[in-house]
Formats: sequence, structure tokens, C-alpha cells
Amino acid sequence: MKRTNPPGIFNDVIGPVMRGPSSSHTAGSHRIGDVIKQLAGADITKADFNFHPGGSLASTYHTQGSDIGLAAGLLGIDMTHPDLPKSLELARESGIELSFNITEYPADHPNTYRCFIATKKEEKFQVTALSIGGGIIVFTEIQGFACNLRMDLPSLILIGNSQEIDAWWKKAENNPEFQIQVFRHQLDYKNNEALLIVEFNISAPLLPQLEIQDCFKRLIHPVYPVMGYAGSLLPFHTAGDLEGMTDLADLDLADLAIEYETKRSAISAEEVINRMDNLVDIFMESIDIGLSGTEYKDRIAHSQSPAYLEQSQKGKLISAGPLEKMTAYTMAIMEAKSAMEVIVAAPTAGSAGGLPGALIGLAEEMGSNRELVNRAFLAAGLIGIFISAEATFAAEVAGCQAETGAGASMAAAGMIQLAGGNAKQALDASSLALQNVMGLVCDPVANRVEIPCLSRNVQAGANALISANMILGGVDAVIPLSESIQTMLEVGKALPRELRCTALGGLAITKTAKSIESRM
Repeated sequence: MKRTNPPGIFNDVIGPVMRGPSSSHTAGSHRIGDVIKQLAGADITKADFNFHPGGSLASTYHTQGSDIGLAAGLLGIDMTHPDLPKSLELARESGIELSFNITEYPADHPNTYRCFIATKKEEKFQVTALSIGGGIIVFTEIQGFACNLRMDLPSLILIGNSQEIDAWWKKAENNPEFQIQVFRHQLDYKNNEALLIVEFNISAPLLPQLEIQDCFKRLIHPVYPVMGYAGSLLPFHTAGDLEGMTDLADLDLADLAIEYETKRSAISAEEVINRMDNLVDIFMESIDIGLSGTEYKDRIAHSQSPAYLEQSQKGKLISAGPLEKMTAYTMAIMEAKSAMEVIVAAPTAGSAGGLPGALIGLAEEMGSNRELVNRAFLAAGLIGIFISAEATFAAEVAGCQAETGAGASMAAAGMIQLAGGNAKQALDASSLALQNVMGLVCDPVANRVEIPCLSRNVQAGANALISANMILGGVDAVIPLSESIQTMLEVGKALPRELRCTALGGLAITKTAKSIESRM
């Protein structure tokens, strides 16, 4: 799915702040439900969600939380609210009839949602949406009309007689006060009807009077923390753009990240830093929750991070320096996630522990102050921008290399930042970390995002540390980051469906895994 605007650190890479096992399932579906609620414009009475049998959702929509995410979005329950796990029950109590079906239909993406909605006003409509990784969504069809709607900008949606829609749009185009607000528009035709979508670059657009008979009209608000692309000229778009700079060894990756995000989102450098500071607070709260011990009925493993940290502090482990604390913190975040506590997808919920556990654990061991920690996460976020723009964070598309592998690549850059390294070293360390996990499969046991996700998040931190140290020690990464990212996507697409987050292959079909699944 071709992007219509560049990714942002807070919308696409570090975030969303959420509860649930999976960002592409729980957070993505929540956002889809939120948009559907806005489209409905009235109380929803029935919602049928259809999943393609050849995709990932057919076997994972329940165990990885797509159903509770959709229900919560339809109800307007925030994705961090404690009631999110109960959203299916709450939807039934509110009178919404929900159904989830495995149905054959054309679907190019493994996370495709085809939705049929009915309201109390006896209106019916159909939409198709994709969850493309890390909680990012795309609407590709509304009422049979093709579209490419990402919902990171306020969007006016009109459906009606094609001649009247065309006439209104021509009139609107001649209105300079209206046009200065427009980021872009989309038009699609079917028989005598048309779909017009107008996306705005301001949060509260002023709309011309609409004089169209029997027209479907909705103004949909964004579902992301930062409004989409502000239209400024970006300093770069890809890792290749940076790698082509002759002075890269004299540049600081965190500074480049701040420059990118201020241009991309039209927010100040101070706001960029403050937003990251707030996310670091949540990372640390998740670590504290995990280390205090967590319980949750529907999970495979019990709380293990407190005991691990205790053994480390007693000197019972093989000495591994900062890796011991990094491991404990990573485990703590993953256990908090599995207990449906609030976490930050980084870059996904399935890889929520590796990046923050490694960076915060290492920063504490190094005695780094909070400013350095925030800058390390910003540097890591810029690596995520490149992966998001040129590849994917979705294990359903490219396996676990796109999740914990991406997290390791981002963490390696953050570690170079903590160590005072330059932008070239950060890109090289990121490339090396990604090279180390090329082809890593996604095979969740019992369809839960726990095993082997826990150890793979820990491995991501170790991979990042090794990669950063090799680059600081003068080792040549050989393959540039831009080529590693492209290759990761190509390798991921070559993996069989069974090894891309379907629980139909790998460790998920071992004798022990099937026994666990039967007991869950």
C-alpha cells in the first residue's frame, strides 16, 4: 500500500500507548472501530467483521485481541482504558450485535478487515480497512468506492450523485479560504455516484455550505496523537538519503530526528522532546509494573522478571554486565503487556520490550541523564522512520525480523547515541543489527504474543548491544542500512504464510505448543 504522506516518530514508530497483546491487532483494530463509529454517525446496532482465510486474522483475531479492539473502538473506549479487555461484553450490553466470520473475498494484505455496519437509523454501509503494522491503519474501500485513507488528518467524506459532487468540488476549489486548508483530495466514481474525500492540514477546517440532495457527509477526526504531514519540505526521506551525505560522521542522529519531526508534523523541537519524555515515563512505569509482579488469567507464562532481577543482584547469573539489567527490564515490559497493562508499542506491541528495556537498562548502567535517554529514543525513532517508510513493522507481512528485528536496529542507534557516537555509526550499527536477524520467523505459541516473543525481545537488546559495540570498535557493517531494510522486506515476503504470525508453523505447532493451546 503506497504511502500518501511520510511516517512520523510518534504516529508510526514509537507508539501507540495502549493495552493489548498486539499493536497490529488490538491497537489497529481499535482505530478501525473508532473510524467506523465516526462514519456511522448514529448508534450502531450490528457490526459484521469478515476475515480472509488466507490472512493472519483468520487464526489470530481472537487470541491477539482484534475483536476486543474493534468493540472498544465502536464503543469509544480509549485503548488505554482498563475496560478494554471487557469490550466484547460491554458491546453486547450496549445493544451492538457483533459477529466475526472467516469469509473468502479478494484480499491483498494479511490484516484485512471487511466490515458491514447497520445503525439505529436503519442505515447500512460497508468498509474495508487494513492494519499494516504498529497500529497503523488504511481504509481502502468505503461503500464500494476505492480509497486510500490513513486517518492521520481531518477528513471530509462525501458520497452522492456524481454530477452534484463534481459541481460542489469545483465550487470549493474556487474558494481560496477552503483550498488553503486542503492537503489533498481523492475522487472515485461508481455508476452515477461518487466518493469525494478531502483531507485537511488543520485540525478544525471551515467547510463551505453543502447543497447536495441525499448526500452522505461525515467529517472524521484523526485517530493518531500527532496530526499528519504538514506539507513542509523534509530534509530527507530514507536511510539512503542520509547515507549519501558526505558529512554524516559529523552529524548527530538525535538532532536529525528532531529536525525531521518538526518539519513533518509542524510541531516545535521543544514539543518533540517533551512528547518523547512523556513516552519514556510510560516505559519506566511499565518496567516498574512488571518488576512488581503481574497476574493475568489468559496467558502462558507467569511473572518471571522479579525473580530474574533478584538472581542477578545476588550474583547468581553468568556475568553479563549491563545485559543483565537490560534483560530484566525487557522481560518486565513484556510481562506488563501480557497482563493487559499500559505499554508503548516500540515499534509494535509484540516488540514492546526490546528497545525500551535495552536503552533504559543500559542508560542506568552508564549513568546517563534523562536528556541523553530522550535523545537516544529520538535517534532510535528516526531509524524506525526509515523502516516504516521503506519496509514494514508487520510480522504478518515479513516475520519477526520486522518487529523484534526492527526494535534491535532502532536500539542499536539509540545505544550509539548514548555512547556519544555520530550519525554514521548509528546507521551502521542499525544495519548490522538488522543483518543479524534476517529471516527471523514469527511463530507465536498458542496464538499468544508471549512465547517466543519474550526471549526474542531480550535477544533484540543483546543484538543491539553487540552491534553498537562492534561499530564503536571500528568493525565495518559493509551493507548500508538502506539495503538491509530493503532486503529484510524481500526476505520477509519470501517467508511462507505459516511463518508470518499465523501460529501455523515453527514453534507454534510443536507438541508442547499444541498442548498449551488446548489448555488455554
